[in-house]
Amino acid sequence: MVPSKIVGLDVSASRPSSTQPWPNGRRIVIFTGRFGSGKTEVSINYALSLVGGANGWRPMLIDLDIVTPYFRTREMAGRLAGEGVDVVTPAAVAQHLDMPAITPEIMGAIQQPDRPVVLDVGGDAQGARALGQFATVLEKLDYTMNFVVNPYRPFTDFVEGIARAVAEIQSTSRLRVTALASNPNLMRETTVDMVVTGHRLVEKAAEALGLPVAFVSLRADLAAQVIANTFRQPVMSLRRFFVMPWEDAEGNEA
Repeated sequence: MVPSKIVGLDVSASRPSSTQPWPNGRRIVIFTGRFGSGKTEVSINYALSLVGGANGWRPMLIDLDIVTPYFRTREMAGRLAGEGVDVVTPAAVAQHLDMPAITPEIMGAIQQPDRPVVLDVGGDAQGARALGQFATVLEKLDYTMNFVVNPYRPFTDFVEGIARAVAEIQSTSRLRVTALASNPNLMRETTVDMVVTGHRLVEKAAEALGLPVAFVSLRADLAAQVIANTFRQPVMSLRRFFVMPWEDAEGNEA
């Protein structure tokens, strides 16, 4: 099994206000994105990339995605626990509701000081409102919020569309997007050239927004084909967790 990893990303940077080293200086990392962006896969792989290491981390992955009922992190809770990531969801009685309440499980995970936290958040107004319930607490604790962009999906296939989506998330959640995460793909049809071309659009959007690109993600088999210095940003090698019935884990037809 290929471990999730991010080549070139410093996960040991020290947070200025703490002696505890956190990923990129932040204990809390939020991923949001439009439907089809792949942000749940990105969230899972990012959390897995933090497991263990010199710090002995066991990350917490909070599932706040109420937008995509078929591809939710909570469906992978048992598997991820076995790989070192604890999935936190709304209380069992509320797992199938459309708006997670502010539960002790979620609030406790956000506020605990000892473990890195990754939040998987839906990317429309409803998902942003779910995140917005925690805005006051998150602002006090400090966070990074990455908007995951797949430039091959409708509405985020041009710079203005990406900018509009980011503005909507910020307005509704009352939290600031701090970076874009580039995830150019057409599922099993994806090639390295497609990733490179799509990533250029994400970079243009980031420049227009005055934001950095946190990293570019691509399937593990494609990441192995990427030559050095293809991208200016760190590269995250993706393992697929959600596949269609007719596909294998690499996205090929079975």
